[in-house]
Amino acid sequence: MRKINSKNNCSHHLSIEEMDSIFVKYKINRTKPKLEIIKMLSKAKNPLSIAEIHHEIGASKLCDISTVFRTITQLKEKGLVKEIGMAENFFRYEFISPKEKKDHHHHHVRCRICGLIKALPFCKLDIFEKMLKKLKFTQMDHHLEFTGLCEKCSV
Repeated sequence: MRKINSKNNCSHHLSIEEMDSIFVKYKINRTKPKLEIIKMLSKAKNPLSIAEIHHEIGASKLCDISTVFRTITQLKEKGLVKEIGMAENFFRYEFISPKEKKDHHHHHVRCRICGLIKALPFCKLDIFEKMLKKLKFTQMDHHLEFTGLCEKCSV
């Protein structure tokens, strides 16, 4: 299993007060497992899978995998977690800070050999947006998956 890091532009490092305000604002019952899941996602360097979250939190006997699934589903419904496909046959999840919801959109690239994931800090799809506008589509969203070989695996 990949090591979970905590330094990157995807991480938000929430304080306990900020997490508590999220529970109140989004009307989420504050439980220890939910607190730990939000804390883990907010500090994560990269999007995490359900298995990675459970491995880290479940190892302490804090919660079972169904609790992780239910919590992630609830956070996703509230717009606090983004589901990301990385061509791995499962989804990863990334915390979206309420302060940064508007400017959060970005993509990731994953190494097909070692699994290293790096964030791409922005998304420049202006030409597609113009074409879609001409086709009279609104409220657009998109999902892009990038995979390749990282510097270490390329040699």
